[in-house]
Amino acid sequence: MHKLHPELTDAMSRMMDRIDAFMRESGFTGEPVKMYLAGGMAVHYHCGTRYTDDVDATFSERLMLPFEELVIDYMRETGKQSCIYFDTTYNDNFALLHPDHREACVEWEGIGNEQRLIHLLVFCPLDLAVSKLSRFSPNDRADILALAQHRYFNSTQLKARAAEALDYYVGSTRWIHLNIEQISAEIDQLALAA
Repeated sequence: MHKLHPELTDAMSRMMDRIDAFMRESGFTGEPVKMYLAGGMAVHYHCGTRYTDDVDATFSERLMLPFEELVIDYMRETGKQSCIYFDTTYNDNFALLHPDHREACVEWEGIGNEQRLIHLLVFCPLDLAVSKLSRFSPNDRADILALAQHRYFNSTQLKARAAEALDYYVGSTRWIHLNIEQISAEIDQLALAA
C-alpha cells in the first residue's frame, strides 16, 4: 500500500465504518462479511495513480444497505470538494473474472478491518487487470498499464490468467482476445522502456 491520496483512503475507511454501523443496527452478529473491492478504488489501493468516485464491490453475503447513505464527502489534496459512493450498478457477471479471484484477494490492512463486521479485501493486481479487459475503456487501459508499470505482472502472466478466466465464459470472446493482444503489446513496450 502506498501513501498517495490519503484523503481517498480515509473516505473509504469512513464508508466501511458506515456499513459496519448499518450491520450492527440490523442486529447482525455472525462472522464478518467480506467485501471484495474492484475497479478504480482497487487501483488506488495498489498504485495510487488516480482518484475515483465510485466504489465497485461485491460481498460474501447478500446485504440490504441504504446505499443512498453511503455517499462520503471529502476534500482532495488539490482543495477540490469530492465524494465517493457505492456503485449499485456494478455487476461482476459481466466482467472477465478468474474463478479463483476471491481467493486471490488481499486484505486492505490498516483500514480497521479488525474492528468491523465487514472486512475489506481487494482484487489482486493480476485479477484486477483481467477484470478490466472486457470493458476496456480508456480508464481501464490506463489502470492495467499502471498496474503493469508497478511490476505486479507482465504480459505473459496477464495473457495466461485471462486465458484461464475465458475457459469459464460462454459467447463470442474474439473482441476480448483483441483487447488482450493490444494491451500486452503496450505492456511489452513499457517493459522495453524501463
